[in-house]
Amino acid sequence: MALPHEFGDLEQWVADWAIGEEAARNRKRLASSLDQLQAYYNAMLPRMDAIIPHLNQYSLDALAPAEQTLLDLGLMFMEVAPAVEIYKHPDVPWGFVAERFHILPA
Repeated sequence: MALPHEFGDLEQWVADWAIGEEAARNRKRLASSLDQLQAYYNAMLPRMDAIIPHLNQYSLDALAPAEQTLLDLGLMFMEVAPAVEIYKHPDVPWGFVAERFHILPA
């Protein structure tokens, strides 16, 4: 999986964090340490202002593979952000255990 040229600095995150399926992104968040989530968050946050307008140029149903990979990184960022910004934990403290939730495919 490759990224658009202007986002090559994020290439190191693709193998582990460019996850296309929502349930798999959720499992990745839950299986990661807060330090791992924080590192990913720190890498992605300053790039989101460039990622969003780049992806807005395309229709979601016609993304090139590089843009799809970039979208997957962005979606993973959105999965990670509440854990880092709000909960300070990979899971939702004082919430239902994650295993009780069933994420249905789109």
